[in-house]
Amino acid sequence: MEGQTEAPEEFRGRIAPGKNWTEIVAWVGDLPPLPQVASKAIRLVEDPDTTAGQLTDLLSTDTALAARVLKIANSAMFSRQREITTLNQAIMVIGFKALKGIVVAATLRQLNRKDGEIEKVVWQNSMCTAMAAHLIAQKLRKPYVDECFLLGLLKNLGKLVLIRQCSDEYADIYKRVKGGDVTFFQAETEALGFAHPLIGALVAKKWNFSPEICQVILHHHDPIEPGEFASDMDEKTAVVQVANYVAHHCPATHIEGYPDNIDEIMPVVKQLGFDEEGFEKLREDVGVTYSEQSSVFS
Repeated sequence: MEGQTEAPEEFRGRIAPGKNWTEIVAWVGDLPPLPQVASKAIRLVEDPDTTAGQLTDLLSTDTALAARVLKIANSAMFSRQREITTLNQAIMVIGFKALKGIVVAATLRQLNRKDGEIEKVVWQNSMCTAMAAHLIAQKLRKPYVDECFLLGLLKNLGKLVLIRQCSDEYADIYKRVKGGDVTFFQAETEALGFAHPLIGALVAKKWNFSPEICQVILHHHDPIEPGEFASDMDEKTAVVQVANYVAHHCPATHIEGYPDNIDEIMPVVKQLGFDEEGFEKLREDVGVTYSEQSSVFS
């Protein structure tokens, strides 16, 4: 991307006229890297030759991260009906794929420690989306249940970065959203000339997440082609879209006046295989899960 004056093809149409692509790339390039221990842990998780002992030794070097990983691993979403008391147990019991999502959740929470209203709202939405995506994949018996938790969590990565780096502008964006009838995506685009999916995808790439993860982040607000999903990536994107809708309209995480695009999301809901009754049950279950588990991620 460096040296390009125009956005690559995949990012065109996501930046308002007059916005300088190279400035956006430089701005993202200046962001801090993913914390070292978390970055190494994610690389180890993706290496088929990695052992549980190697991951235990690494995570043990960051006391705060290790404590948070243990806390999350003991939540009902990940524990396998037994108390997990050591990092090695956590890794052996929940598996590498779930561990990746837990490490990212713990790391993002550490990066989002400011407890202002905007930070709380976006973090709560991130966790509710992750829980909803996890539950959707479970109900559909998909093989990538734990991956969907991670994808749901990362869909707000761009928001978390924008809040940290553009706090004044994002305070105005949040006021617009609270005013009703406008989404974060719309308010960001109008105020900044781009929105959080673009920034999230660029940051995820900088942090060495897989191309598929970057693409799901980038496309999670884009229309889904009707019919059979062309790829697993398209299906995962649909899962995140539906989870995002559910999180925005969960009683515990809903912003009063936030637009209800039910007519837009229902075709995607049905495309995934839910009928209206099944979708309502999903929404109820997400609300219960969030109420029971949200404190684990606080």
